[in-house]
Amino acid sequence: MKNFLKITLSILFLLLVSACQSTQKTYGEGLVSVVSQNVVKLAGNSAITQADFSSIKGKKILVELTGFVEERTKGFIDNLVSSNAEKEGARLIRSGDPDILVEVVVNSAGNDQGTSRIPVINRALRTESVVDLTLIFRDPSTGSRISTQDIRGEAKYEQKRWVGIIDESGKYYIKSSSMNNGNLADKVRSDITNDEWILVDRP
Repeated sequence: MKNFLKITLSILFLLLVSACQSTQKTYGEGLVSVVSQNVVKLAGNSAITQADFSSIKGKKILVELTGFVEERTKGFIDNLVSSNAEKEGARLIRSGDPDILVEVVVNSAGNDQGTSRIPVINRALRTESVVDLTLIFRDPSTGSRISTQDIRGEAKYEQKRWVGIIDESGKYYIKSSSMNNGNLADKVRSDITNDEWILVDRP
């Protein structure tokens, strides 16, 4: 009987871990719903707070986007960087001779649809977003690199169903930390409690 119980618990734990989390690309859905737009906005705002624009204060700057630039996020990323640079005292120009060229390399910017299933206890539906950028400040006359910054923000919209009956209203979160080195039990617990995430007001 004890052996049977141990085997049953082991199987249940493996099922719980293997079913803990999965994501699926939206394949071109992009910024379709207001929820998707809000999640990308939150991820972008979280990322840009890590940027340091002090070195370009009072300088004329020209912003250029490179990397994985998609039409549905191009305007958002451009405005995200340029408007925040202006807030810090940079002088944005659209043409002419800048003092500093701000090259924005888009490493990733978009949405995934995610699910999290903890058998019996919990199931969550998510819209997840990552905005990952590299900001390169260049001397426009020589093209030489002055400085480089890597910034990244993650956000999600999540709606949970507890014990298959109770539905929570959807909530927005931004990522506060990473648990890459956590063991399986930590990851399962984090999936249920959202320890790595900060609850935010609706954008």
